[in-house]
Parts: sequence; C-alpha cells; structure tokens
Amino acid sequence: MPDRLKVAVIGASGIGQHHARWHHLSGSRVVAFAGTSEESCAKTRAQLQAYFGFDGRAYTDVAHMLATEQPDVVDVSSPFNLHKEHAIMALESGCHVVCEKPLCWDVDRDLDDILADGQAVVRAAEQAGKSLVMSAQYPAGISIYRDFYARVRGTWDAIESLEMEMEVKGRRGPKTREDIWIDVASHPLSLVLGFLPGGEIDWTTVSCAIGERENRARFDVITSEGRCDVRFVLRDIDEGVPARQFGVNGFLVNWEGFADDEGIYRARLVHGDEAVICRDFMHILIDEFGKHVRGEGGRVVVSGADALKNLQYQIALLKLAEWPV
Repeated sequence: MPDRLKVAVIGASGIGQHHARWHHLSGSRVVAFAGTSEESCAKTRAQLQAYFGFDGRAYTDVAHMLATEQPDVVDVSSPFNLHKEHAIMALESGCHVVCEKPLCWDVDRDLDDILADGQAVVRAAEQAGKSLVMSAQYPAGISIYRDFYARVRGTWDAIESLEMEMEVKGRRGPKTREDIWIDVASHPLSLVLGFLPGGEIDWTTVSCAIGERENRARFDVITSEGRCDVRFVLRDIDEGVPARQFGVNGFLVNWEGFADDEGIYRARLVHGDEAVICRDFMHILIDEFGKHVRGEGGRVVVSGADALKNLQYQIALLKLAEWPV
C-alpha cells in the first residue's frame, strides 16, 4: 500500500467537497471525482481547486472513473438512493469505501428491502475483503468526550442515560417528517452503538414520534451494566444556528464547528464555562480510516457491521413510530 492513498469521491459538490478536503488533510491524494454532468463537474472542479488545490480529473461515469483511476479508497457522497449502487461498484472494483449516512435508503422501496440493500453492501465488503466505514461521525469524538467528562466530574461513570438534540437547516429548503429521520437519525444511533457497544434496545420501551418538523425517540438499551435511558430529538429549522448537543448522565456538551486560523474546520465542545477544542469528528474518522487502510493501526470508527446495525435500528424505530398531526 502506498504512503499516499489514492482517493476518488462520488458526489463532491455538497458534503463530498468537505470529505475530499479531509482526505487531503489526512495525507491522501484526491485523484478524481464523479459528478452528474460536464457543467456540474466544471463548477465542482473550480470549488475543489480553490478549497485545497485539487488537481485531479472529473468524470460523469463512475465505472469509467473506477477503471481509469484505480483508487485505493472511494468516498460515496452521492444521494442516499445511490449509496448501494456506488458502494458495491467501488467494493467490487477493489476499493475500500467511505459511505455517507444512511448506509442505504430509497423512499420508493419498502423498509425491509432497504435493510436488504444494506445487507448487500456489507456482504459485498466482506466478499471483497475491503473495509467499509459510514460517516455517522460522532463516535469519533467519544474518547475526547470521555476525557472532558472525567476532567470536569473527576471520574468516568457507568452510563445510565444518553441524550442528543440535533437541528438541521437544509440547503434545499425545509425537511419534514420522515425526511428528517432519514437524514439525521443515523447520528444519535451511532452514539448509542458507540457509547453502549454490545447493548440491545428493549423494544417494549420504545416511544417514537415523527412530527412535522421534529422527530423524537426514547427507549432503553440493555447492557451488561444494566439499563440506559436513551432520548433524542431531531429538528429541522428555518433560521438561526442549528443546535447540536449530546452527552451521558446529564453531562451535555454543545458541539460548535468553526474554522481555525489556517481555515481548517474544527470542533469545540462546551459544557457550562468549560470547553475543549479538537479536530472535527469527520476529520478524525477519515484520518483513522486512512491509517487503517495503510496498515498503520487506525480504527474503523463506524464499521460495516455498525452501519448495518444502525440501519436496522433506524428502520425498526420508524416502523414503530407515531405520526402526530
């Protein structure tokens, strides 16, 4: 494996442009991206050149890009209804894959079929012998959060409660009801899996509501240490700065993103008068994945198995949800 991994991005005009830069900052070479048209590719190329000096090639055909560039890693940041197709294409071409969340989704397909799609992606990774990571990135910050918690409270405690509040403000207008769930639920569920590994939801305790502009979920997770009360709120807003708050045992931190003096996006975790600054969680996830692929001991923050469990929970909770008027 070369010291600098070759990375190709599918869908680099939205969140994919930030993924591309994080790959670049993590020491990889972004050799190409795939877009939907010559016009959109020209616009995206200019954005990437200004953003981090991109000097690779643009394609409108994913298969052609994979065959020509033979990348080590493919970042799938295309619309979620294309995740299955693009991830499997990349895996079958011998590439490791970073896949945007959710792992798979298609609003025109039955929920059980969506889960089967996710299983197909994970199976393709296993058959190809390649690594798969999903970019539900909050578990990348758990060790940082734990150190912050212990610094303020004096020790790390058994987890009895887990909370998250997450607001989003869509670039393409308001999101409603299940669109919010599809877009955002992977994040709190990734924290459930990250903070409570090996735990299982007690499905008799589930309460889930898919409101017009707000989704809520509450349930217990049974672990080897007992029960954990999990609550999260997902909200779409029209104005203001979206709130991002999470924590365990009532130790809630506000997540704030900002660009440092060098223009690198970073995270600030704030609890009362205390704060800690760290790399953006997605930067950590991509950096760790690059080290893993290079054989340098990096971790796969949200593995294929984690991504599939996340999707299973997301679908099962949606099936049990109420839809208040």
